[in-house]
Amino acid sequence: MKTVNWGILGAARVNQRLLPAIENNAHSQILMLASRRNGAADECVKQYVKNPDGIKTTTQFVDVINHPDINAIYIPLANEEHTEVALKAIEQKKHVLIEKPMALTQQEVKSITQAAKDNNVIVMEGFMYVFHPQFDFVLDFINSGKLGKIQYTHSMFSFPIQPARYYRINRSMQDGGGAFWDIGPYAIHTLRQVMGAHIKQVNATAKMNSHQADMSASGILEFTDQRRATFDISFECTRRSEFEIFGEKGRLKCHTVWQHENDEAIISFELEGSAPVVEKIQKGNHFDLEINHFVDCILNNKESKKLSMDDAIKQAATMEATFKSIQSNQWVSV
Repeated sequence: MKTVNWGILGAARVNQRLLPAIENNAHSQILMLASRRNGAADECVKQYVKNPDGIKTTTQFVDVINHPDINAIYIPLANEEHTEVALKAIEQKKHVLIEKPMALTQQEVKSITQAAKDNNVIVMEGFMYVFHPQFDFVLDFINSGKLGKIQYTHSMFSFPIQPARYYRINRSMQDGGGAFWDIGPYAIHTLRQVMGAHIKQVNATAKMNSHQADMSASGILEFTDQRRATFDISFECTRRSEFEIFGEKGRLKCHTVWQHENDEAIISFELEGSAPVVEKIQKGNHFDLEINHFVDCILNNKESKKLSMDDAIKQAATMEATFKSIQSNQWVSV
C-alpha cells in the first residue's frame, strides 16, 4: 500500500482541521464523507476541502465502512457512538483514527484493541497535541532532569461554550455529554503523559446543568507513589489551555497547549536560583503532524508508540474512574 484512502464518518466541526491535514499528507486521499444529516456531508466537503473533485458523499455510514477502496476511517462522532462504529469498521479491515475519547469505558477500549489485533489493523486515539514540537520540548526538558523529580502537575482547559456547541451539553454525562467527555480527556491525558506513573485513585466533582451534563469539573489524580496531579475544565470560564509542572528543582508552564498552527507556542520555566526564562517554540500544525504519524503507522504496519492501545486502555480506565467519582462524590480506584 502506497496511498491511504480515507473515509470520514460524521460532519463534525473538527473536520475543519482534520480534512485539510489529510489533504496535506502526500500519501493520503479522501474518497468519501458520510453524515446522517441531509446536506451536511456536501457542506462539510465544500467548506473544508480545497480539492473536492472525486470525493463522494452519503448519508449512510455503511457506504463508507464497506467501500472496497477505503482502507482508513476517521471517526469524529458523538462519544457514545465510537465503539459500535469503530468495531464495524475494524471488522471490514479498516484502519481507524478515533477522536478522543476512544470510548466511554475501559472494557470498550479493550474490545477495540482485541478487534484490531484480530484484523491486523492500526487504531489510534486522536490526541493531536502530543505531536506538536512544544510537547517534545516539555518531555525532553523533564527527561533532562533540570526540574528534578516531578512532584505535581496541574492542567486547565476551558472556554465559554457557544450556541453552536450546545449539543454537547444537551445530553447527560451518562450518555457522553458535558465538558468532562469533551475537553476532560485532554486535561487528564496530559497529566498522565507528564507524570509518567500509574494512577492509584481519583477524586472529582462537577457542576451539572438541567440535562445532567457537567458544565465544569475538577479533580485529583493520586499516583501509586503518592504524588498528585489536578485538573479543572469548564464550558463557563474564559479560554485557557495550559498546564504547569512542578519539580524538586523548578517549574515549567506550557501557556497554550492547543494554539493555532500559525501561532508560536510559549513555554516558560524557572529553575532554583535562576531567573525566569520564556521560550518560543517553533510553529507546528499538530493536526498535520498527527495525520502524518498515523499514515506512517499504517504504511509500515506498526502501532503508534506515542498513542498506543495500551495508553488508550489506561486513559479509558482513568476517565471511567473519574466519572464514577463524580457520580459518587468519593475516591475511586483506577
